[in-house]
Amino acid sequence: MSITLWLMLFGSCTAWCAPSPSPEAARSVPVYSLQDCLDLGLTRNPDIQRAEQDIERSKGLVITAKSLLYPRVGLSGRVEERNDDLLSEGTDPRQQRFREYWTVSISATQSLYSGGANRQQIAIAKLENEASLGQLRTVTNRVLRDIHHAVFETVVSKAQIEAQEKTVQLLTEELKRQKQYFDAGKTTRFNVLRTQVSLSNQEVQLLQARSQYVSSQIALARLLNIGWPPDGAKKPPFLVSAELTCPPVKETAEELAAMALSRRPELDVLQREIEISERKVKVEKASNIPRVDAFAGYEVRRDLEQSSFDDNVQAATVGILGSWNIFDGFAGRGRKISAEAALQSRRISLDKTRLQVRSEVGDAFARLQTAGESVLVQGSNIQTAEESVKLSQNSLDAGYATLLDVLQATVDLTTARLEAIRAKQRYMKALADLQFAVSLKFQDEPEAGAGAAPVVVPPARLKP
Repeated sequence: MSITLWLMLFGSCTAWCAPSPSPEAARSVPVYSLQDCLDLGLTRNPDIQRAEQDIERSKGLVITAKSLLYPRVGLSGRVEERNDDLLSEGTDPRQQRFREYWTVSISATQSLYSGGANRQQIAIAKLENEASLGQLRTVTNRVLRDIHHAVFETVVSKAQIEAQEKTVQLLTEELKRQKQYFDAGKTTRFNVLRTQVSLSNQEVQLLQARSQYVSSQIALARLLNIGWPPDGAKKPPFLVSAELTCPPVKETAEELAAMALSRRPELDVLQREIEISERKVKVEKASNIPRVDAFAGYEVRRDLEQSSFDDNVQAATVGILGSWNIFDGFAGRGRKISAEAALQSRRISLDKTRLQVRSEVGDAFARLQTAGESVLVQGSNIQTAEESVKLSQNSLDAGYATLLDVLQATVDLTTARLEAIRAKQRYMKALADLQFAVSLKFQDEPEAGAGAAPVVVPPARLKP
């Protein structure tokens, strides 16, 4: 028996029992499918946009690190007043005076040896760029999962409204019958009041369902980075059209767990962070190793009191500069200890994340299995509940049942309808969580009326 739910949202639901918009107004509002929502999320979600900017930032770090391989060229100028005879013996202080000079110099410096620090810095920058790519994948998967949840919540909220409306219609008809029976002297006023109370309670639940529908639309709009207007309940910026198809899952839990450990971007990011930490340890070790730099420069100096511009001093310099940080107050040792501790922390986080990934796969798979069984159970329960309502009404007319039996059968029908909808929602939510846990590509939902409806996976095919 096919238990696919076809739910098309072509009208707006307002809070407090507001009427649905006209067909002309509905046509003016864009209707998004699940795939449309996913596409909008990929281009508009602020979390994804921020992750993309982190990639650009890491590209800048790579360029900065590579600059260590190139010579540094600088140009400097200086104007000064000098007194070369201030401390000379036998010079009359009254005759001493300052002379003004200007100096222009250009210099180039090239690092020859840094103990491997430059090479490690470049490697660290590249690893950070790769880690930012993995972080983008992680954020994208999470956003797509949340969009799936929000779309399914919107669809289910609309279906709950329809189920509550059907129940309100049944109770309204029953209240009308009881009033007719009371006018004819066939029943008591107590039965009329009891039916009226049941109808009022059901109308309250209908109001709550409509309010929940608006809330689910707002949550989805937030993920899509679409502004929700103050009058969004009456004039929503968009509507949703999606299906709860409940596609099957053929892999076992162990197979999915193995796939998750090899595909989850979080694990790849942590691996990169471990490599970064290892290289940072090497960088700190190189802080106490001698450094050698080559330099070359050219300087022009002129006395401002000279009358000729050509009367200046020019000098060129070329040499090698060596430096060795012999004692730095144990600052290098402290940085090395800190880097080694950070490395061990990354390794612990990797082991923890691996266990978390396996548990996420197991939890999502177990919920998927339970939801699949619930969907199958509720598939035929709605027809049974509908038949029960008809029989209770006929039995009441024949005097074999009471009004309480009719009301209870109506409540049971509502419960069966809502539970069937929620079971499919739980299945699709668990499937989205499983796809996120395994880092699989989210499958596109088929368009309304396109192709045959997929069959829900039977519990026997959900291998533990």
